[in-house]
Amino acid sequence: MEIDFTRLKYFVAVADELHFKRAADRLRITPPPLSKQIKLLERELGGPLFERHYHEVRLTPLGQALLGPARAILRQVEGLRDIAAGVLEDGTPIRIGATAYAPSDLLEDLETAVGGLAVPATFEVAGSAAEVTAKLVSGHLELGLIHLAVEDPRLRARTVAEYQGAIAVRADDPLACRDLVHIEELRDREVVIDFARPNPLILATLTRRLAKRGIRTIVRAVSGRGGELEMAAQVFNRRLVALVTYAPASFIGRMFSPPEFKLVRIDEDGWEPSRLALAWAADRAAGPPRPADLAEELSEKLGPIRRG
Repeated sequence: MEIDFTRLKYFVAVADELHFKRAADRLRITPPPLSKQIKLLERELGGPLFERHYHEVRLTPLGQALLGPARAILRQVEGLRDIAAGVLEDGTPIRIGATAYAPSDLLEDLETAVGGLAVPATFEVAGSAAEVTAKLVSGHLELGLIHLAVEDPRLRARTVAEYQGAIAVRADDPLACRDLVHIEELRDREVVIDFARPNPLILATLTRRLAKRGIRTIVRAVSGRGGELEMAAQVFNRRLVALVTYAPASFIGRMFSPPEFKLVRIDEDGWEPSRLALAWAADRAAGPPRPADLAEELSEKLGPIRRG
């Protein structure tokens, strides 16, 4: 059954006014065509929407049941028009970025989800979370995937993934035989957190969290940004403990896998999982399209993501 959106608009107008003449005036048409369109809609729906009396118009049970859904459909149609107008007005696609330090399998899924959006969009891996945040605030990105280490008043965000913490160690390390470790067990070890170094805010937050747990021997494994293979070599040669997220299917997870390495989960009772969120600038939240709506759509496409 195909429903004409204009007839739905007419139906809502008559339901609001409960008077055909006033509804026609509101719609800027005359009563006869309005009455005809309502009758055609009633024929399409299979029953009367109004009880018509000489001095009174009332909704039938069918009309009462369909009024709410009709309003919702018209709001969605209006929303589609707003999105189309926003895209056509400036002629540019929605720009979506992501931190390169998110798990690689999540980045692949996000890129696929962005490609399935109803509006034109581009996707880029834009460096660290700090770099993504800077692009959001400066208006060079509309939406960005970042790690949520602390609340940033400049941003609004929707969490899309949570990852349990983990350590990466040599396969012959005493901790490698474990399925779960407590964060306090790292107090006498040299710990690497180089993945956080590109973002000073995350690095400082992570360092403070470790210090509260008595872990103060933080060492640097690589000289520059990135260098995952160099880090793996340093962890192997110096018997370091690398603090990472538990994402076995990601590039990092596969790199720190047997036979050379072991990825061991950290007990969540003493170490909160890391969160990744789709964020947007607080002063650019209006749209269209609204970044919050895009974040919700992408979150639904990604589905619930919880590793650990």
